[in-house]
Order: sequence, then C-alpha cells, then structure tokens
Amino acid sequence: MEITELHEYKGETWEAVIDGERRLYVNAEIVEKFSLKKGGSVSPEKLEQITAADVLRKAKKRALYLLGERLMCRAELQKKLAKTYGERVAEKAVEYVCGLGYVNDEEYAPKLAEYLLHKKHFGKRRARFEMLHKGLSEELVEDALEQFPEEELFEELFELIRRKYSDKIADFDSRRKTTAALARRGYDFSLIKRCIETVLEENEDNDDLDEFDDVVYED
Repeated sequence: MEITELHEYKGETWEAVIDGERRLYVNAEIVEKFSLKKGGSVSPEKLEQITAADVLRKAKKRALYLLGERLMCRAELQKKLAKTYGERVAEKAVEYVCGLGYVNDEEYAPKLAEYLLHKKHFGKRRARFEMLHKGLSEELVEDALEQFPEEELFEELFELIRRKYSDKIADFDSRRKTTAALARRGYDFSLIKRCIETVLEENEDNDDLDEFDDVVYED
C-alpha cells in the first residue's frame, strides 16, 4: 500500500491518504515515529501498528488530563480509560502514568480516607465502601482507615452534630431521624449515641435521654 498524500490537517494532526482512497488521521508524533512520507509504502501490519500507536498516544494524553483534574487510584483510572480505548490500551496507558509516578495507590489510599472522613464527613463504614468501590485493595483500605482512631472520628462527628443537627435532636423522634441519617453516612450507632449525648449534655438538655436507648435504624 502506498501513501499517496501526507500533509498537515489541523494542529498537530496529519492526514495520510492510502492508495488514493483510505484516509488516516494521526498525530505528528506518529508521523515522525514511523517515518511516514508521501510516496512511501506501508504494509497492512505496519498500518495496524500505526493506528494502535496513535490510539495509545491518545489514551496516555487522556490519562494525564484526568489525573490533572484529580488524583485517582490505578483501577479507577483504568476503568475510565477502558470505556473509550479498551482494556488492553487502558492498561498500557495506566502503566505509562504509573511509571511517571502520577499514580500510586499506597499514597492515594490515606489521602482518600482523609478526604472522605474529614471533608465529606463519612463514617468509616461508608468510607470503606467508597474506597473499595473505586478499586483500592481491601488491605490498602483497612491500613488507611486504621490511621484514624475512634476518638478522632468522635471529634469529627461531635462537631458535625453540633454544627448541623444541634436543633434536630431535642426530642426522641428528631433524635431517631438524625441517628438514621448519620448511620447512612457510615457512622456506627455507638459512636452516634455518644456524640448526641455529649451535645445534649453540652446544651444542658438531657430530657428523655433514657429513651435514646430504644432508637433503632436501618442501613
């Protein structure tokens, strides 16, 4: 097969015409890499290599763009890339950015745990679910969450209740609804109970505390 035309098309994209019919659009980097030129010949195997190389280049570029928006773990990035470029190309693109040091699950897991616990105000149960859902290994998730002791989470939840729910725990029914809402955020019932009792004590509003033990919730 002969390259009958080869010229700049738009930006860094070049247009190659094969045998006067088939049009191929590739990046200037690929033109240089494969030494493409007008009048040159390409075999079907080489044409396949050219196409594959250009697709991989696009996947790498997309990976860097996604990581520029926010940090991701390896599995999450590969899943996003695979939707457009397929599993094999996505895996190679992820290997590339990992080699550059832009993806490191061991460093990412603690940062994600801190974000979920202290910025999103999730309990450990919800944080664990979110981290596993992103594709982090169970071992990394558990190691990351262990860095946040219960007393630290107590302070986090205590401040959250005092700031957002202080006026919603005055009576039994309100406490029940608040407990259910916080449980959905992944907090353990025992921790929720401790924090609410502490806030009530701080507000010198201990009426009906005995009824609190009867509160139940559904996940």
